[in-house]
Amino acid sequence: MRFGTTRSQIYDAQKTAHAKWDATEDVWNDEVRRGHGETVVEPLDQAVSDALRAIDQLATLFTQIRHECEFPG
Repeated sequence: MRFGTTRSQIYDAQKTAHAKWDATEDVWNDEVRRGHGETVVEPLDQAVSDALRAIDQLATLFTQIRHECEFPG
């Protein structure tokens, strides 16, 4: 199982979402936006970062499993 492509797609989506959120500040900069950022955007960004770390850990684990389970040819 390869995690690189999926991880890359998730990371790219996170970067794009973050950039678009930052761009809204020019036209939407009030208490409602700040509240939305604190209750929705920041927790979602943290959850995505946590998922990316989990993907990295799984990739490492699967590489180790694959290496340990190989039979000498």
